[in-house]
Amino acid sequence: MEVPLMELSGRVPSVRLQELQADMGSAAEDIRSQLTGWGFMAAEVPGLGQRVEDMMRKFSEACESTEPSLSDYPYTSVPQLSNGGTHGFFPYNSEIPRLANGVADPKEFIHVSGAMISDQPPGSADVLRAFPDFGAAATEVFDIAFTLISLFGEVVRGMMPEGTPELDLSRDATNLRVINYRDVGDRQVLAHEHSGIQMLGLQLPSSDQGLQYILHDGTWVEPVIAKTDVVLCNIGRMLWSASNERFRPSTHRVHVKPMPAGYRRLSSVLFAYPPHKARQWKMVDGELTTLDATWGDFIANRFQGLGNQTSDT
Repeated sequence: MEVPLMELSGRVPSVRLQELQADMGSAAEDIRSQLTGWGFMAAEVPGLGQRVEDMMRKFSEACESTEPSLSDYPYTSVPQLSNGGTHGFFPYNSEIPRLANGVADPKEFIHVSGAMISDQPPGSADVLRAFPDFGAAATEVFDIAFTLISLFGEVVRGMMPEGTPELDLSRDATNLRVINYRDVGDRQVLAHEHSGIQMLGLQLPSSDQGLQYILHDGTWVEPVIAKTDVVLCNIGRMLWSASNERFRPSTHRVHVKPMPAGYRRLSSVLFAYPPHKARQWKMVDGELTTLDATWGDFIANRFQGLGNQTSDT
C-alpha cells in the first residue's frame, strides 16, 4: 500500500540553533497541537541537516575503515556506565527486532552516549578518539539534539497535571544512535513497526526517505525529513507509563522501495532516558506516585525478546 508523503518543511515551527530555548518556548502551543493531532512532534532547525549529514558520512567512512576498525570497539567490550547508557559499536546483523521472525536488520550502528563523550568510565571514549572526525561531529550533533529533546520534554510536561516532576533526562544515559543500512538485497522492510522504550526520541534528518508513522486516526504517513532540517520527536514507552497512558507511544517503521545493488541508507536518532537508577514514577489522577522499581528495571523488562542487549529498535 502506498503511504502518502507528509510535507513538514516550512509548515512546522522553525527554531534557530542560537535561540533554541526562546524559539521552542514560542512554539510550545503549536508543538502540543501536533502531539494531540498526530501522536508525534516536529520542528525545523535551520543548519542542523548539514551537521547531521556530515556526521553520518563520517560514520559511513568509519565503517569502511580497517585500521583502525570499528569492530575493535563493540558494545560488549567498551566500558559501560553502571547508571545506564549502552554505548559502542553494534556490528552488522547484530539486532533482531521482536517482529522480525528471527531475521536481523541489515544494518550496523553505533551508540554515542553522554557518558562516552565524557569518557565515563575511562576508556569509553576510545572509539571517538580512534575516529576523531566522526567523534567531533557526533559530539556536536549530540549536544544540539540533547538540548532540543530536553526542550521538547518541557513542552510535553506542560500538558501534564500540575505537580508533574521534571523528566530528569540524563545526558550520561542518553544515546545518539547512528545507523548504516547496507546490503539490503530485495528487502523493503528495514525496520519493523515499533515504538521506543525511552522517555523521548528525536529522529534526525536521514539520507533517504522511508521513515513512516501511524497517526492517531490509524493512517500511516511518511514525514519528509530526508536531507532537510526537520526533526521529529517521539513519545517513548517510559513517558507513556509515567503519564499513566495519557500519551500514546509514537509508532513508526522504516520501509523502502526496491533499491539497486549497493544501496545505503544513513540515519540517526537520539534516545533520551532518565538515570537508570532513578525510581519510576507515574501521575495518576493528578497525583504523583513513586513506584518500587527503577527505570533500569523498566528497560530490563523490555529487553525480553530482543536479539541483543540494546533497548531501542
